[in-house]
Amino acid sequence: MQVKASIMLAAIFCIAIIGYLFFYRDLPAPPLTPEEKTIMDSLFAKTKSQCIGRYLFDVPEPFYNSLSDSVKINDMHITSKRLYHPAFEQRIRLREQELKKSSVLYPKNSPFLKQTYPLKNIDGVIFDRNTNGSDPAFIRTLEGHLFSNGIAFIVTTEIRDLSGEQFSDVRESYLRTGSSEAQLNTKPQKLAEMKDLLSRLSGRKDDEIPTQPGTCIPEGFIRDNGSQNKETILFVYKNENFTLGIKSNNTLEKNVSLLERGSEIQNAIRSSHSHTMRKGKVSLPGIDAEEWLIRSKQDINDNMVDFFAFTLYGNEKIASYKHPVFSIKLHNRRLVTTHYSDAQLVDIWDRITRTFRVRPGAF
Repeated sequence: MQVKASIMLAAIFCIAIIGYLFFYRDLPAPPLTPEEKTIMDSLFAKTKSQCIGRYLFDVPEPFYNSLSDSVKINDMHITSKRLYHPAFEQRIRLREQELKKSSVLYPKNSPFLKQTYPLKNIDGVIFDRNTNGSDPAFIRTLEGHLFSNGIAFIVTTEIRDLSGEQFSDVRESYLRTGSSEAQLNTKPQKLAEMKDLLSRLSGRKDDEIPTQPGTCIPEGFIRDNGSQNKETILFVYKNENFTLGIKSNNTLEKNVSLLERGSEIQNAIRSSHSHTMRKGKVSLPGIDAEEWLIRSKQDINDNMVDFFAFTLYGNEKIASYKHPVFSIKLHNRRLVTTHYSDAQLVDIWDRITRTFRVRPGAF
């Protein structure tokens, strides 16, 4: 009886292991059918190069970056918008009127608009303004506006300015705690930095590829100034089937790569009943890259539909100024993907990610 029981337990254990391995097995996408390949070839019949940070990649011609406000250069946030020049002039005029009319909660914080700086040799202006109506006026915002090549840019950064007599008590308090004079008035430095940035910033067309050293942002290009500036730029391409996000960040320094974080990812895959479609190193020119493609399920309006989450990281282990970390993520969160099969999504992923390369002349 004991022998039979042992055999039974061993059989149950084996079945459990087989079931576990089957349930959590990798599920690669099937090959494209001839019909699916025809559709993919048509989608990629005409492509265009895109420039993000110091990198280039290619997307189908209809793809267009929808995100224009996720750029940070050092402490400067940049947004861009294509405008006609009269509309830009009206924007500046109305903005200045708005700032002059803005009220403050405490009289010592007035006026809301502290100063206006017209810019020499470039089409723009910088406003020195309160951050809002209630915060103390020694914490303020520099708001720069620039028009170049049909693109209107807004650049903002926070400053500290305790030079005003009304804040002498606060200033003395900071000095007693060890703050330096420079720390208590960052306006001169930040104003000079913003003027320098605006002088190097220019508008560009979506598929225009610069040839000189510098970094690409949505609708714009920033020429290098000889400093190793911190750059974070995000592009997003959306359609009714999926979202593709691409980020370049030269401020990241990581000790482990995507695949080296595999145990954490595997735990998440098991807990969410997901499956790996593919993972591994990716061969890109001069770039150390790894990818992980996952398929799962998501609930949309009480219906369980396929959920795809594809991720690629580049240069994680060798991150530096000349090797910015970049990430590519494709997902269909809260979207029912009806136009493309899983094989086609993987093909779209491959055709885009494998074009990533460093822009010639970027440094």
